Amino acid sequence: MHARGTLLLLMLLLVPAPGLLAQPANSDGVTPVVPASPLLPTAVSVPSAAPAATTAPDPDFLFRAPRVTLTLRTGRFWYRADAPPGSFYDVTTRDYTVETSDFRSLDLGAELSVAVNDRLDLTVGFDGGRVELHHESRDFEELDGSPIFQSTRIRSGPAAQVGLRGYILPRGEQLSTFAWVPSPVAPFVGGGVGWMGYDVRQWGDFVFTTSEGDFIQADDLTANGGTAILYASAGTDVALRRNLALTLEGRYQWADADLRGNFRFGNPTLDLSGLRLTAGVSVRF
Repeated sequence: MHARGTLLLLMLLLVPAPGLLAQPANSDGVTPVVPASPLLPTAVSVPSAAPAATTAPDPDFLFRAPRVTLTLRTGRFWYRADAPPGSFYDVTTRDYTVETSDFRSLDLGAELSVAVNDRLDLTVGFDGGRVELHHESRDFEELDGSPIFQSTRIRSGPAAQVGLRGYILPRGEQLSTFAWVPSPVAPFVGGGVGWMGYDVRQWGDFVFTTSEGDFIQADDLTANGGTAILYASAGTDVALRRNLALTLEGRYQWADADLRGNFRFGNPTLDLSGLRLTAGVSVRF
C-alpha cells in the first residue's frame, strides 16, 4: 500500500495543470490565445497623472508702444547763487561762514509725460527742495569770545512745469501688430516753462553797526513769493523691464525774484537759478 501511494503522488506531480496545457493550432497555423485564469490577478490600467500646469513667463515686450509714462525722481539741486554786490548771497557769504557752493539741496519730484508721437512727449512735472545752513559771524564774536550763530534756509517749490521732450533715437521698436520692444537706451532733450514758489528765512543773532557802536540783536527775517522759471534738460531712459526704466536727467533752470519781506539789502534780487541732477524710476503704460 505504501508503494502504491507513492506512485500515485508522482503521477499527480508529473501531470500539468489544465490551465497550462498547450492548445492545438488551428488549421491556419495560428495558436489560439488561452484566456487568463480567473484566479490570477489582471493588470489594471492606471491613468497617468496630467503634467503640472506651468506659468508662462512674462513676455519681454509690450503689445503696443506706451502712451503715458509716470516718473518719480530724486537728486540734488545746486543754486547758482549769483552774488552781485549788495545781494542776498553777497551779504550772506561776506558776513557769515558760508560759501556759495554750500547752497545745494536735496530735490524730490514727479513727472507725467504723454506721447504726442513716436519721438515727442508733452510733460507736466513738479519739483521741490530745501537747503538749510548753520553758520556764524566771520568778523564778530560775543564778549566772552564765543561765536555768534545764525541759520539760513531756502525752500523752493512746489515748482510746476510744463514742457516738451524729444527723443534723439527711437525709444522702442514695433516688431508686429501686437509686439513692441523698448530700446535699451533712449536719449532725449527737452525744455519748458513753469512757476515756482519760494521761501527764504534767516534767524539767529545779527551784528548791527551804528554810529554808537556794534550791537548784537536776535532777529528772524523771512520772505516768500513766487516766480516764473525757464528750463532746458537732457537725459536718457535705460530700460529695466518692458514697462520699467531708469531715467537719468540733467536740468538747468533760470529764475530770480525780488527778496521782499523784512530783509533789507541794497540789491534785493534773489537768484534761484541752478543745476538739477536727478535719477528716477519710470513706469510706462
